Amino acid sequence: SDIQVHADQVDKTLQIFETQIVRHTVMIVGPTGGGKSLLLKTLANARQKHDGTSHKTWIINPKAQPINELYGVMDPYTRDWTDGVLSKIFRELNQPLPLGKENELRWIIFDGDVDAIWVENMNSVMDDNRLLTLPNGERIRLQPHCGMICEVFDLQYASPATISRCGMVWVDPKNLGYRPYFERWVNQ
Repeated sequence: SDIQVHADQVDKTLQIFETQIVRHTVMIVGPTGGGKSLLLKTLANARQKHDGTSHKTWIINPKAQPINELYGVMDPYTRDWTDGVLSKIFRELNQPLPLGKENELRWIIFDGDVDAIWVENMNSVMDDNRLLTLPNGERIRLQPHCGMICEVFDLQYASPATISRCGMVWVDPKNLGYRPYFERWVNQ
């Protein structure tokens, strides 16, 4: 089999699961190569096998576009609103679950730096209000079947207000080491 089980990865997967029970926003922090994305895939697959919970994910790099393209923009002359990438995804993410899919969880994964430029607007979503307020005044509530995950290298530019609203899991590539990469290479 191509699947390798490593105790540290199992432990981190459980930490993410337990953190998601108490927080709807989780930050998985650690350098590249530590397995952050793999942990999320492992958790989703394990939940599917264990209790039939399916996962739908949206992955976005919040720093890949300007703020008005991220959240949306209102035309100053016509007052027409145009959704940004995040507001469009957030709207879709929070749609009611269809019949027969009551066991579905939806995750929006922010894969990139957390800084005050884009994340301050998310603070009201991360706290108990669970509300995203768009620049046009519209409010979208994060539904119970939805969660937010930030995959970040470090929290150097995150404010204490943002950090205090999230659950944290530290993923250190030193725990994983080179062995999984080597074993996979040898097995191929």
